[in-house]
Order: sequence, then C-alpha cells, then structure tokens
Amino acid sequence: MSTRFAQQWLDILCRLVPHTQAAMLMVMDADGKTLRPLAEWPATITDTVELSAICKLTLDKNQPTCVPNVLQPDQRHYDMFGLPVVDESVLLGALVLKLEHADVDNRQMVFDTLRQSLQWWRLAHGRGQQNDDFYASIVGLLAACFQQNTYPEVLISLATELPRLLNCDRIAIGEFKDNYSTVVAISNNAQLDQQANLLQKIADAMDEAIEQDAVVSVPDTKSVGIQRAHQEIIRKYGYGSLLTVPMLHGGEFIGAITLLRGEEQPFAKEAVRLCEQALALLGPYMTLKKRDEQALTLKIGATLKQRLSALFGVQHFKLKLTAISLLAFLLVSAVLRGDFRLTADAVLEGKIQRVVAAPITGFLQAASARAGDTVRQGEVMASLDDAELQLELNKLDGQLQKFRREYREALSGGDLVKVRVISAQIEQADAEMELTRQQLQKVNLAAPFDGVVIEGDLSQKLGSPVERGEILFKIAPLSGYRIILKVDESLISYVAEGQKGELVLASMPSQTFPLRVQKITAVAKTDSGKNIFRVEASLENAPELLRPGMEGIGKIAAGRASLLWIWSHDMLAWLRLWIWSW
Repeated sequence: MSTRFAQQWLDILCRLVPHTQAAMLMVMDADGKTLRPLAEWPATITDTVELSAICKLTLDKNQPTCVPNVLQPDQRHYDMFGLPVVDESVLLGALVLKLEHADVDNRQMVFDTLRQSLQWWRLAHGRGQQNDDFYASIVGLLAACFQQNTYPEVLISLATELPRLLNCDRIAIGEFKDNYSTVVAISNNAQLDQQANLLQKIADAMDEAIEQDAVVSVPDTKSVGIQRAHQEIIRKYGYGSLLTVPMLHGGEFIGAITLLRGEEQPFAKEAVRLCEQALALLGPYMTLKKRDEQALTLKIGATLKQRLSALFGVQHFKLKLTAISLLAFLLVSAVLRGDFRLTADAVLEGKIQRVVAAPITGFLQAASARAGDTVRQGEVMASLDDAELQLELNKLDGQLQKFRREYREALSGGDLVKVRVISAQIEQADAEMELTRQQLQKVNLAAPFDGVVIEGDLSQKLGSPVERGEILFKIAPLSGYRIILKVDESLISYVAEGQKGELVLASMPSQTFPLRVQKITAVAKTDSGKNIFRVEASLENAPELLRPGMEGIGKIAAGRASLLWIWSHDMLAWLRLWIWSW
C-alpha cells in the first residue's frame, strides 16, 4: 500500500473524530517483526515517542486500549486511544490517536468510528496491487462529501459524484427506518415523489439487499441470493444492470445505495469494492451529520429511545432485574401504610416509694430484710443497738429520784425558791426520760406497708454506725406500677400524652403489657451517651410476677405512615440536619 493513500486516509479519519490532536498509523515490515510509521497526522508532528508507547501497549494487550486523562508538559490533559489492526488473525499494525480530554465517556464512540474506518482500510491493504487511482477515486469522493455543510448537501454531492465516478445512469440513496427503506435522494431528479412506482421499486430492492445482509448485483449468474425486486426493475423500467449496497453504522443498517446502468455495462468487481469501501466510511459520517442537524425534540426523543432500549434490553439482565425489583419494592413500600411505633428502653417502677431511714444515731444490731424481699406492714426489717439508750434511761431515772428527794426536803424546810428550781429540774428529767423511751421504741425499723424492698442490703454492715436520717431501705408497694420510657430526643416530637403502646420485659419476653403515656418530662438528660427524655406511662392489669426495677422495651403507637417513611425517617432526619449544618 502506498504512503500517499495511507496519509490521505488518516487525514480523513482525523477529521471524522472530534478533538483529535495527533495520530499515527504503524504497520508491520516485510519481516513481520518490526513496526514502522506509515502515516502521521499532522504532518508537522515531531515527537512520536508517546504515540509509539501507546502503540506498544496496545500490541502487548492485543486489544483496544484507552489511557485517559494524561497530563502533558503543557499542563493540558489528553486521552490516548490505541487499536490493533487485524485481518483474518493476521496482525497488520496499530492505529493510535491523541484526543483532547473529554469530561464524558466517549470511548465507545471513538472505537466504533475507528473500527468502521479500518474495515475498508484492511480491504485496501489486502489488495496491495491495486493502483493508486482506485484509492484516489475513493478519497476524492469522500472529500467531496466531507466538504458539504449540511446533510442534504452531502446527499446531493454523493448522488452527483458517484454516478460520475462509476459511469452510472442513475443512483438512488435510501434510508432504512422502521424496517423499511425510503428513497431520500436520486440523481438527475430534484423533486422526489415517494408514490412514484420507480422509487417504490427501488426501495423494495434496497429492502431486499438489507434483509439478506449482502450486496446484490444484477446480472450475476453466480449469485444464489434473492433478486426478485431487482429483476422487476429491469423488466419494467429497462435498466440492464443494478447494484445495491447496504450501509451500516454501529452494527445496524442505516440505508442503502442503488446504482442503475444499461445492459451493456454490468457492474465489475472493482466497482463493487469501491462502493463498499466508500460507504464503510461515509455511513458513520452521514449518520452523525444527520443527527447533528435534527431538531432538539427529535434529538431528545432519539436519546430517550436509546436509553430506554439499553434499559429494557437483555444486556446486564441480572443488574436490571435487581434494579427493577428494588424500584418495585420502594414503590410498594411508599404506597402501603403501617403503624408507626417508637421504640425506647423501659424500666418498671412503683407508683409510690417509701424510704426507711435511721431515726437515731446508733449502731446496727440486726437486719432481716434485703433488696428483693417482700415485707408486710409492721414487719421488723432491721434493729439498732439499744444498750446505750437503756443506760441513758437508767441514768435519767436516778437523777429524777434524786431531784424528787431534794424537792421534798426543800418543801419541808419551806425554801420556796429551791422548790421552784428543783421542780423545773424534775420536769426536765421527765421530758428527757420520755424522749429516751420514744427512741427506744424506734430502734426496731418496721415496714410502713406491704411491699417489696427495692434498695438496701444491711446484712454485711452489722455493727456499723448509722447516722440519724441515713436511708437504709427503699420500699415500693406490690400493686400500682409506672413505666419510665427513655425516649431519644430525635423521637420525642412524635410522643403525646394519651398515646397507647406495649411493653415487653426481658424476664418475660413472650408476654406484652399494654401501657398509656401519662407524662412527658420537659428536661432531657444524658444516658449511655445519648440525650433522652423520661416519659412516664401507666401499666394496666399488672400481674403479681412484676417487680419494680424490671427492664425491657416499650413501643408507643404514634399513628400511621407509609412503610418507606417509617423505615427511612431516621436517616432522612440525620441527612437534613447534616445538610443544614453545612
């Protein structure tokens, strides 16, 4: 293959791929071991080391290669593309492109364009004996089309240049859409009438070639394909030779071209190859040109159709099935409603609590009750040592007898002043003895009512001193309980007095007890590293097995809401607070 043709082909390719900065085509030498540059773009390129490195990487991987976002010394970013050129398992070389870095992922589009361009380059490479005029004709045809500004002008240029190049009487260009072909341009005819019989028959011939995925040439005695529509055109309209070549882009048919000649000039293989190679490169260009000139609404519709096709197609079936299942689950959970219940730790307490405190200062003599014991009203729970009080009482009794004797002596002697003084001392001694007697009656600490001891264990403190007013026991009644719910501050706004709920205790997980919110404290406190509010609730129909201090989990019914909101409201509240903090 000549360097001239390769350079012209590379120039056209670089114009097809947007934002191309440099490109290089490298091919194998005759020995099949070393690579040499066959064409470079632009012609003024000097540093090819980077492109050669990408070429080596591509050949080592033996697959299309993309190295994105490469920082260059000029502080600009580029994307490097490499594509091995293989023809029937034979490595011909490698094609390397350097593009400006794109924010969107355009790798698939670039590789598709390169593969389509290389299709006819490989054909040309396989026919090294073909003269340069053959390829110059193709390049001239492509250049004439690429110079046009609009898609209709491209059609007109192709319909003008191709008949001249192949010496045809007429050429028709068709577009394939919705499984049918439509003639959009025809040479030597400025006005198109889609209902004209000839155009309809040509469209049928295009459909015939597309359905067979093959080039149809008539007459061709060696062909085994169907030629019914082509034969009908020859029979009715007098054309002796027909050639229909389908156009492809992205693995899909986009249209076809039908060439018509007289009977004395059948289409040779060279003409067929020229059409195939030209259309292999023109097809993608014409598709991109047409899309670029479409109205915004059509572009949106086409993009939406493509996205929906990718979404509902068979590719990535497991991933799509998972996504659809998740979406269906979210939609169902957003529609269905359920009971919204707040969960909080709960502690069981008695409605009232009494404290048994030391009435006097003394020493602990006995303790018969401890935390958890059930006591009856009047039952002695503990007693203090009364020896000191007995001695004090005997001392006071002796002093009283002394004062009474002195009182009688003063009364018999007629000393009225002394009588008054001793009389006062006698009253004081009587009062002190009465106080001591009352203290002796309190050395035995009795239960004020039937209940359970919830705090206090003095069995290990016998003989130890106690101070007056020191708390020794706490007692709660056996009937009448309240529940203390520790509600997190993020949920307190959903709690209101009168709401109902349920309680499950750790000691009886198989039973639930109904509750009703009675009071909400207005002050939060810290518990286990969280801010909580104490919510008091009443417990109805409490069984005898319950004891103050039991713990469990309480749930408060706070109304109805969608299941999706119930499951996600905690995360949404946290997200709102986090966004607000920023």
